[in-house]
Amino acid sequence: MNLERKLNEIRANFPHLDEMIYLGAAGSGPFSLIVYNAVKECWNRRRYGSTLGGVGHAWFSERETLCRIEASKLIGADPDEICFVSRVVQGLNMVRDIIGYNDPWQKGDNVVITDQAYPSTGHTMLALRKKGVEIRKVANVDGRIMREDMERTVDDRTKLVCINRTSVGSGFTYDVKKVCEIVHEHKALVADDAIQTLGAKVIDVHDDDVDFLVSGSYKWQLGPPEAGVFYVKRSLCESLEPAFWSYINVDKGPDVAGMDRFPFGALDHDTISSYDYPFPKDARRFEPGTTATDQLWAWHATLKWLNGLGKENIEKRVCDLGTYLSERLTEIGCEVKTPMDPEPDALNTLRHGLTMYTTGGFERDVRSVSMMGSRPLRPVRGPTMKYQGGFGGIRVSPHIYNSEEEIDLFVEHQKRILEKV
Repeated sequence: MNLERKLNEIRANFPHLDEMIYLGAAGSGPFSLIVYNAVKECWNRRRYGSTLGGVGHAWFSERETLCRIEASKLIGADPDEICFVSRVVQGLNMVRDIIGYNDPWQKGDNVVITDQAYPSTGHTMLALRKKGVEIRKVANVDGRIMREDMERTVDDRTKLVCINRTSVGSGFTYDVKKVCEIVHEHKALVADDAIQTLGAKVIDVHDDDVDFLVSGSYKWQLGPPEAGVFYVKRSLCESLEPAFWSYINVDKGPDVAGMDRFPFGALDHDTISSYDYPFPKDARRFEPGTTATDQLWAWHATLKWLNGLGKENIEKRVCDLGTYLSERLTEIGCEVKTPMDPEPDALNTLRHGLTMYTTGGFERDVRSVSMMGSRPLRPVRGPTMKYQGGFGGIRVSPHIYNSEEEIDLFVEHQKRILEKV
């Protein structure tokens, strides 16, 4: 499927694109009629009373099952390796606590992050310092994380390595399989924050051999703001107990589901024995309660739409737009800082649409971003400043709803700005 030929059909789902040139998928996807219509359908059902009693739980459980199936397709997992979270930071907290619950964190242990990590990654792991855990940081080299630096930092006292599959700023995209090979040699685990990749590039968690993956749905997946996927490798599902316990997740046998798992109405109900059942041996054991019904409804609709377009087709289109953007920016004298190709000494794979560039200096970049919205008729929205570990510039992120014509208009606008700054 050639997504360029389906551009008008794709754009019809995002009516605000007629009012602006939106290049900010890395921040948040634009308003989507797919999400809107799914939420409306969900609330219409609630309005007419179909959530009363067992009927409501039935249609919610069915949509939950369908959502797992669609999410598993997008990351190359099995449906029973997936549970739901509301935000990435929730998933990262769960990873930290699951590990500590099963193998308590001790003084001398270490966690490895990079100086290109999203702030929530570092902040979440700071809690471990009270237990004497060292937080180690791999420094970037021109926005890249080098293999030798990762190998030097990870050792036999490392319990967890946290990466952002695509860097929030530079657009550096990991070859996660290589990262996992390094980390697993030391019997440590890998947590993959894929929010800047999922929905833009093909992900196969089984081939990568990653242990945990977490992603919110509202960026490149173009979904609702409070839904997300939390993947746990099957072998870990079977060997780790959850740190967050929920009576909803108990396993009362293959023929017991829905409200039958919650014995509120039983004559012999007891606050201990009625809930004293094992957890299921799949990722549902880690699910932190229930997900908001309308968010799950909207996320399922979005996932189904993305899978219908084809993740390989999406990757090709997004990568083509990112390459075209980089070429056009270079033509007007800007320096593109996002790595373009896999490099033998770096842990990266092919980039996608998330593009970082500079106009020649920090102050010029700041002034350029401040003037982006000044374009008449259709202002530019989405470009933003990002700096981490001494590396940064202007971040721009085209997605499948963008056209080469819009990129041309943006670049010409940036060219005119350069004459003023």
